[in-house]
Amino acid sequence: MRPLSVKDANIFISWFRDKEVTKYLILQKAPSLRNEIKWIKDRIKSKENYVWSMLNENNQLVGNIDIRYNYVNHVGNFGIVIGDKQSWGLGYGAEAFEAIIAFAFKKLKCNRVDLFVYAGNGRAKKLYKKLGFVYEGKQRQRYFNLITKKFEDSEIYSILRQEYKK
Repeated sequence: MRPLSVKDANIFISWFRDKEVTKYLILQKAPSLRNEIKWIKDRIKSKENYVWSMLNENNQLVGNIDIRYNYVNHVGNFGIVIGDKQSWGLGYGAEAFEAIIAFAFKKLKCNRVDLFVYAGNGRAKKLYKKLGFVYEGKQRQRYFNLITKKFEDSEIYSILRQEYKK
């Protein structure tokens, strides 16, 4: 992984134009290049949002992962996208999550980290459970999915400090 860069913007937008990539993302419509660059610059400056670009063995960009940190409640909330479809299922998500979970508990001193996931995203849910996240519940018809044209349920998973690396 490496810090996010404005140079990543064009690649991110190309991923967000792919409905297969965005099917389980909150962002399902590609932003303009200007808006994507602004988003990246805002994240780079932020003291509450930490975003990293994920790279493969050849230093090619395959995705990004972020944590949004609430300093008052000591809670981190994760998001991830692996936009390079040829990199799906190769362990990049697991590797990135392990690093970010360690960052959240060790550096940020989180008490809890959580994430929201589309209920139909079985591959992601399998990974989260493997990493020690606990299913907390479902938010019925939380999102309107622009790809499936249906309201979709969202599920929340979390891991607490005392559960980390048991």
